[in-house]
Amino acid sequence: MLPVTPPSSSSPGGVVNLHHARRAKRLDLYRGRHADRVRFVRTTLETLTQSGTLFTEEGTRRGLSLLKALQLLQRAHARLEEVSGDGVLPAARLPERVDALYTEVDGLFVRADTLSGRDEARVAQLPAR
Repeated sequence: MLPVTPPSSSSPGGVVNLHHARRAKRLDLYRGRHADRVRFVRTTLETLTQSGTLFTEEGTRRGLSLLKALQLLQRAHARLEEVSGDGVLPAARLPERVDALYTEVDGLFVRADTLSGRDEARVAQLPAR
């Protein structure tokens, strides 16, 4: 007797759970947004450091804002881990809890964007050391 295997989502007769597919797509979208923001903040910090503007009064203020933005993005990362179940906490299962986590992540993104400026022209405007 041959073992019976359940149909996979890639097999022609398989059933795709749209709820799980939407959740996975949403999580991937948020992870991409998070990675973009972290990359922007780190690049801006590198620019401040390499140009020497970090050591001016205005550059120091900007650097502190960028570090605060990174802290907020770390918190957002922890919330995304909670949604996925990749972190210490098990994955959130209740739709209300998942929505609340995404709402919190959205708020953290807004605050991090405000602190980081999200435009590289501000770094160029700082006086050189």
